[in-house]
Amino acid sequence: MTSPAIHGNRPVFSASTVLEAVATELSLIKSQDRLTFNDLGAVLGKSEDQAAKYCAGEADMGLVSFARAKREWNGRFTGALDRLCHDSRPASGSDRGRHCKLLKAALAVAEALEDDDDVDASEVRANRVAIEDARDALNDLLAKLAPPLRDEF
Repeated sequence: MTSPAIHGNRPVFSASTVLEAVATELSLIKSQDRLTFNDLGAVLGKSEDQAAKYCAGEADMGLVSFARAKREWNGRFTGALDRLCHDSRPASGSDRGRHCKLLKAALAVAEALEDDDDVDASEVRANRVAIEDARDALNDLLAKLAPPLRDEF
């Protein structure tokens, strides 16, 4: 199933697309690792019936089960959800705008280093917006390397 898009190619971040992203990855792990629903349930701390519902995208997974799955399978489990979270964000501008954000943060850090060759917590706090904007700009650039969401289970 293809995630619906809003504002061009940006997918909709909805309960159904979140459940679908988790179901897609969990089903793929089940298939690739030749696991049963009982095996998945053991890792997740749930029954095999509940594991089957997760794989079908029919149930919302609690935080403890989600954390167990992330610990067990890391990016294999959260990859599609991570991409959905990133790709569904409102567009953050152009690469030129990202470049400006990086330069603003670089200038803030350079100025903080001028007096004592150290960036202390108060200087980070004073420049937090510029630093976080630069981090987001770098994440946007790195996201260009991420594989697209799969459209099928």
